[in-house]
Amino acid sequence: MILYSKSLKLYFLISLFALFTAFVIACSTEEEPAEPAAPAAPAAPKAAAAASGSSSAPSAPAAPAAPKAAAAPAPAPEATVTSQQYDSKMEGTVEIDGSSTVYPISEAVAEEFNKLYPKVRVNVGVSGTGGGFKRFTVGETDISNASRPMKNPKESSIAEENGITYDELRLGTDGLSVMVNPNMDWIDCLTVGELKQIWEPGSTVTNWNQVRSDFPDQKMNLFGPDTDSGTFDYFTEEINGEAQASRADYTASADDNVLVSGISGSNGSLGYFGYAYYVENVEKLKLLGVDNGDGCVKPSKETIPSGEYTPLSRPLFIYVNKSAYQTRPEVKAFVDYYMEVGPELTNEVGYVTSSADVYNNNRALLMKSPAPEATVTSQQYDSKMEGTVEIDGSSTVYPISEAVAEEFNKLYPKVRVNVGVSGTGGGFKRFTVGETDISNASRPMKNPKESSIAEENGITYDELRLGTDGLSVMVNPNMDWIDCLTVGELKQIWEPGSTVTNWNQVRSDFPDQKMNLFGPDTDSGTFDYFTEEINGEAQASRADYTASADDNVLVSGISGSNGSLGYFGYAYYVENVEKLKLLGVDNGDGCVKPSKETIPSGEYTPLSRPLFIYVNKSAYQTRPEVKAFVDYYMEVGPELTNEVGYVTSSADVYNNNRALLMK
Repeated sequence: MILYSKSLKLYFLISLFALFTAFVIACSTEEEPAEPAAPAAPAAPKAAAAASGSSSAPSAPAAPAAPKAAAAPAPAPEATVTSQQYDSKMEGTVEIDGSSTVYPISEAVAEEFNKLYPKVRVNVGVSGTGGGFKRFTVGETDISNASRPMKNPKESSIAEENGITYDELRLGTDGLSVMVNPNMDWIDCLTVGELKQIWEPGSTVTNWNQVRSDFPDQKMNLFGPDTDSGTFDYFTEEINGEAQASRADYTASADDNVLVSGISGSNGSLGYFGYAYYVENVEKLKLLGVDNGDGCVKPSKETIPSGEYTPLSRPLFIYVNKSAYQTRPEVKAFVDYYMEVGPELTNEVGYVTSSADVYNNNRALLMKSPAPEATVTSQQYDSKMEGTVEIDGSSTVYPISEAVAEEFNKLYPKVRVNVGVSGTGGGFKRFTVGETDISNASRPMKNPKESSIAEENGITYDELRLGTDGLSVMVNPNMDWIDCLTVGELKQIWEPGSTVTNWNQVRSDFPDQKMNLFGPDTDSGTFDYFTEEINGEAQASRADYTASADDNVLVSGISGSNGSLGYFGYAYYVENVEKLKLLGVDNGDGCVKPSKETIPSGEYTPLSRPLFIYVNKSAYQTRPEVKAFVDYYMEVGPELTNEVGYVTSSADVYNNNRALLMK
């Protein structure tokens, strides 16, 4: 009994000690929680339903929910970059401003970004593409949302003056949409001509029955973006034939929500803005089709990328301050995240995302280190290399490529370089089916039909910018009574159906002299650019003129007959200055002639245009002779572009070209 009693006491003491130990451990666990496991990679983000001017995040970053499926989304990038390592303690501010069209994408990215970087403030403003560029080019913002390229030389020259270098990153494509009040059941479509009749400067249309006699006698209320908007620039250029040319008596706003309210709130209303805002407000608006001559087409996820919805499909961009990206971790983290989730969010907010190849090009631009101003060190030349390089396309770019080929053959005498001249369109026809290695172009490959043919044939490519040309208007040198034509007079002469055959039909004080017209053929990028800028629509032109893909034929025609008028690239004028008389063009700010000064300064408008070569990526990567030629082109191109009479692109542009080729 004594032994049992002692054992019982011992058992009691041990049990009491065990309970006490457990209590201590439990208390300790409550005071010092175990360190959590590393967080899982976040799920794909969902776009913000309601965007605010600045993005704030919850105190504890949660993994974003998976997005709802977008209708007919474009294919996601095949090789998205591996998710970056997220530093939730990073601090700083990212300033963004610009296009209201791109705003929903950047705001959606900012919202998801702030769940991972709660201490980084991302401010997304909406001052329009032009307003955004004004801030960006003086260094006030890190990123500029844009619904048009920075094609105005004044914008890029201001950036250059302020030491701002940048990368242009393509996001996707928007179909600029035309809407009316949903109660207007008597209208489903407008032609491009009718839109112009309504919106052109000086329009007196105030009632719907002035557009079509079978439309009702109803007052028309107009709503549209303000003059700082890239949407305004694009619409006016495509519909009225000149960027910023528009009637002024309409309700203008940089906020698309104001336009939605205006159109939905008053019967008889008409307006235009980006497709995503229509998708967000489909119950409040009625979407119209646009007839560009091939029947009525409404914008959609199918018709925008296919090229059916013309002429109002347009690219979307962000511009990134290169220094901010390279020196400020918060800007780099945001832009890298943008490239990771941008494709999905672009689709989700209602636009059509760019291809995986475009996003990889974006990353290539961002990844490259700051480029030296000097040209790259000369490559090692292999004089025994053999092969053939096939080039075709623009007659405007021909002198540059031919000059490069001539110098290249001194170093590579056994490589044959064939440079043809079939016009930009003709060159693209051959390039997109794999017949050529390089395509000279005096316009971008912006026609979705061209890029889709390339895709069908497995042709991938790099677009390399060379310089800028001032498309020039010339007359016979004996015509001492003329020095300048207005854009309106050029349109009067060249528009489809023009009956002008004599100079006194243009101005009463011009002589009674027959007019002989000379110009590029319909496969020419020069033809596309001139007709788009002067007549308001690419390929829209009178047909009763002497057309040729060979600019030398045009020079001979103009110089050989009095009363002649024609147009082609500035370099051909420089080569033939003794045979031709160069005219100035008056775009409303006085008469300006193209020159090495007025073309890059932006004074010579609207006929300054970019020049490119397109390089077959597979040919560059697998055939040494093509790689050697293109690398040499990037080395000597700047000097030769100037030498033949054009204005070369900056060192930064050529370094962007090299970055594309190197990836």
